[in-house]
Amino acid sequence: MLTTTAVIAALTLAGCKTKAISDSDDTELIDQLLADEQNSPVVRPVYQPSEKRVNDIIHTKLEVSFLWDTKQLKGQADLTIKPHFFDTDSLTLDAKAIEVSKVVLMNGEQEGTALTYEADGHYLKINLGREYTRNDQYKIRINYMANPEKVTQKGSAAISSAKGLYFINADGADLKKPMQIWTQGETEAGSCWFPTIDSPNEKTTQEMYITVDDKYKTLSNGLMVYSTPNSDGTRTDYWKMDQPHSPYLFMMAIGDFALVEDQWTKKDGTVMAVNYYVEKEFEEHAKAIFGKTPKMLSYFSDLLGVEYQWDKYSQVVVRDYVSGAMENTTATIHGEFLHQTKREIIDGGNESIIAHELFHHWFGDLVTCESWANLPLNESFANYSQFLWDEYEHGQMEADMNAYNEMEGYLLSSQQQGYVDMIRYDYGSKEEMFDANSYNKGGRILHMLRSYVGDDAFFASLKKYLTDNAFSNAEIHDLRKAFEATTGEDLNWFFDQWFLAGGHPKLVFNQSFDEANGKLYVYIEQNQNLDNVPLYKLPIHIDVYAKNKKNRHIVWAENVRDTFEFDLPAVPQLVNVDAQKVMLCDKVDKKPTSQWVYQLNHAPLFMDKKEALAKLGQMNTPEANEAIINSYNHSFWKVKAMALNKSSNAIRGDKAGMKSKVIRLTKDKHPAVRKAAIKILQSKWSGDMELIQIYENALTDSSYSVMSQGMDALGSADKKKAMAVAKSLENDEGGAVRNAIARVYAKHGGKEEHEFFLSRMDQVNGMGKYGFLQTYNAYLMRQDQKEINKGIEIFEDVARNGNPWFLKLAGYQLLRNAAKTYTEIAGEQKLLHNKYMDEGATMKAASAKQDQIKAENQAETIKRTVEAIKMSETDPNVLQYLNY
Repeated sequence: MLTTTAVIAALTLAGCKTKAISDSDDTELIDQLLADEQNSPVVRPVYQPSEKRVNDIIHTKLEVSFLWDTKQLKGQADLTIKPHFFDTDSLTLDAKAIEVSKVVLMNGEQEGTALTYEADGHYLKINLGREYTRNDQYKIRINYMANPEKVTQKGSAAISSAKGLYFINADGADLKKPMQIWTQGETEAGSCWFPTIDSPNEKTTQEMYITVDDKYKTLSNGLMVYSTPNSDGTRTDYWKMDQPHSPYLFMMAIGDFALVEDQWTKKDGTVMAVNYYVEKEFEEHAKAIFGKTPKMLSYFSDLLGVEYQWDKYSQVVVRDYVSGAMENTTATIHGEFLHQTKREIIDGGNESIIAHELFHHWFGDLVTCESWANLPLNESFANYSQFLWDEYEHGQMEADMNAYNEMEGYLLSSQQQGYVDMIRYDYGSKEEMFDANSYNKGGRILHMLRSYVGDDAFFASLKKYLTDNAFSNAEIHDLRKAFEATTGEDLNWFFDQWFLAGGHPKLVFNQSFDEANGKLYVYIEQNQNLDNVPLYKLPIHIDVYAKNKKNRHIVWAENVRDTFEFDLPAVPQLVNVDAQKVMLCDKVDKKPTSQWVYQLNHAPLFMDKKEALAKLGQMNTPEANEAIINSYNHSFWKVKAMALNKSSNAIRGDKAGMKSKVIRLTKDKHPAVRKAAIKILQSKWSGDMELIQIYENALTDSSYSVMSQGMDALGSADKKKAMAVAKSLENDEGGAVRNAIARVYAKHGGKEEHEFFLSRMDQVNGMGKYGFLQTYNAYLMRQDQKEINKGIEIFEDVARNGNPWFLKLAGYQLLRNAAKTYTEIAGEQKLLHNKYMDEGATMKAASAKQDQIKAENQAETIKRTVEAIKMSETDPNVLQYLNY
């Protein structure tokens, strides 16, 4: 649209040209442009509302059984419903790929009355036969067959499939994989296995009768009331949930699980079941994986002032899951990456994920976003729970370290994908909401809000929000009003710039000191593009250190450039802007080396150390190197590990003296420090045979990651010994060891080691398999064509059938790499052919020509295979990257 302002600007520019324009020309031009503007179509901005509520489902009763061979669910749904407000004579339900055989009314004397309906594979539209008012309830029964394999809606990057119901290894053909059934309802895939109003602002209580072969265990929402054996070798488990929740949180999991029982005691002394469902080989490890759950239940209940509201809490680990984990009410599903042995957990478990899904039982399950545009009300809080748990269980340093990683994830995402509003009413697809804004950025925003209002007000506000909206729905303004009611302050300024706008501030901090007048000046500049990012109102803490004393000042940065003046009796030792390190921003902090050294040595927070080490690592000065080396003695493991990684200048300056300092850290109590020290020794003292004993000692370390790094280092120092160690450890079950063996074989292995890769390929999944495939590719590129061809078959299978979607992309990538390799081989053989022809060696030339043709044909075959697979590809995530 060309606006009037643009017209005036155009005429102003035209006046600078040599051709004169008359008044009548001006009038005609203006009239024409204004007419064009008036005739331009007005496009209403996109607005994604919450679902209009015509009918409310009060109660859902489901009876289900399964047809494994056809991957179908046979179901009967009894729905108790009332009109929301206005009278209605019809009901529309979501029912994706559901075949309906009968719909009957179940009201008193009318019980069994058939109702007319239309089912189009997306919706089930029912004529109720008469009008019902908001004071009426009616009950209908639907007999149906769910067909998840016929569902047409697609998944997303966050949730790779959207067919709702999943049969894993349904025919039992894969002897290495269990047979399982499980569901995934978010965002609107519950309606792929039962008819419902599939919207987050719908709330219903629930009963579930699940009939399965007697060998399987079942899990669903709520409590199992009873289990009944049937005469045909099946069993029916009856699960009941008396509290309302949204349909996307309905769940089932069926499989040959080991059930490990735990419990949590509420404040009134009531004991609640806390159970873990895992594959049987992980039964002995289940409490190492999940065992802190009862402690989390107590901590979060106390912290929020709202005790866990549900009747139980179970967690189950399933195969081939389409996402990371899902907070189904009282019954969380986790992907198989959560399966770890006690030894693997030494290098880090998944407490943050366990905390995240549990916290959803307050934010998401108890109080649910009323629309997907308000998803941060679910996911930002769950993300922030990871910080809260780390802070409580592992201390401030650990929490701040992980919070920084979350912020970096958001900043990287914003660089790649641009800025969007947090509360996003204009999304193109609801799946877009599951991004680093709703998760990472939202968690950091909540931390800034906590920092601003203080802990007491922050958690009192959350208690009010949860209490006011319990078992109901909320939007962002409900959260704001809870904080305003608690604090007495209008907080629109905070919510508008952080939740209702996109982007983040880009800040530059600078300073100067007027020694004559004893004045310190601190300059804060906002450099973000103000055309699409707000000019922020920022409360900022500034710590000023002088004469070994610290004074804290709170200032408000509200302009593009702000100057703050402080009286100071001596030259500052450190001016620490954003001293609490809570600001979500890109920032440039300009200060002298001496202040960075002082910050590293004296400022208390993790980010103080990280920022200082990043700067000092770039400075090759004695004071910078000394400060870095002193950090080897810090109490927090990550500071030591970061200092090791910033030691290049110190090592170059004193290689002999630094060696013993690094060796000392190979015996540190934390495995990550031991691993980092071995990696530095391997890198900076390459070929030093005196270190081989240290590398060999690492092979018996309790930590798999240290053991793995030791093997890598040994491979660099002594190929023969590394190969021997790799052979001896092939049967070790640790994933880190398996990957280390793969790296050794990729560098040094021959065709004899190919079987290792082939036999382990099915043992790794998800991101682990992605990395394993890259290492396998590196191995193949050192082998002859016969071995490469074996790998191509695997790459083709991954490209066709990889799950999740990014594994498919790996398959495509590796096939293309193989085609490129064969093209290079063809080129090499062509050069040999020409060389032999010049030398008159015709027999050798003919052989080289044949090899050239074979390689060219193989390259073309692979390229055609890639195109054929691409033509049949339906995954939108894969197609997006393939077409990029």
